[in-house]
Amino acid sequence: MTIIRQSIKILIFFIFVVTFLLISFISDLIVRDRKMKLTTFSKIASFYGKMSLILFGVKVNRKNLDRYIRADRNYMIISNHLSYLDIFIIYSVLPSVFVANSELEEEFPLGAVTKYGGGIFVERRHRSKLLNDMDTISDVLNMGLNIVLFPEGTTSDGSQVRPFKAPFLKSAINTETNVLPLCINYKKINGIGVDKTNRDFIFYYGSITFFEHFFRFLKIKNIEVDLEALNEIEVSSAMTRKGLSQRVYDEISAAYVAV
Repeated sequence: MTIIRQSIKILIFFIFVVTFLLISFISDLIVRDRKMKLTTFSKIASFYGKMSLILFGVKVNRKNLDRYIRADRNYMIISNHLSYLDIFIIYSVLPSVFVANSELEEEFPLGAVTKYGGGIFVERRHRSKLLNDMDTISDVLNMGLNIVLFPEGTTSDGSQVRPFKAPFLKSAINTETNVLPLCINYKKINGIGVDKTNRDFIFYYGSITFFEHFFRFLKIKNIEVDLEALNEIEVSSAMTRKGLSQRVYDEISAAYVAV
């Protein structure tokens, strides 16, 4: 029965990915205005994010989020990072443009999904490209769109929130865009609390490949996760990047429940 259930999930998810890429590709050809293109991408990704969470039995407990889902305000959204599921979870609630490492661009299907979700690929390791990437993020914020950044730079094993590497927070300061910290806490797997014995079914870290982890993940029947919006941070041009980064880190670390 487990193999049958896994096979059905794989088939449906494959259909989701193909139709998502097809619709986004057509939208890319038709829509010429950059703001409208990114808005369209993010809305399509948000819809498929919701559908994917239903498929995988993921229940998202939204905490303090409703007041931030507003058409007249955009944010630089900062979150801790544990799994590729994080992207679907945030997409499902807040249509956004994701900032992702350039290495992800070549990793199928995550790279393709991120690209046609309106994602921005940045090269964190080369300072020569940093200013151009920062300008790109600033442009998107000035368009009035949400930007999502995982400043840990990679996923963690859940034992802590990793130190932030957040040069791109400078874009929030340059555009005076408020920061919305989010905290993701995975609570239960198949009704059992998440701990070190079962976390590897969800948390995606280390040297494991996407498909190796994905087939492990498919064994799960249901997941419960908290997505909590913390206090909005008013941003001004007088702030420093390091000061803002530390403030956001402290907020998220205080709300995160370590595994």
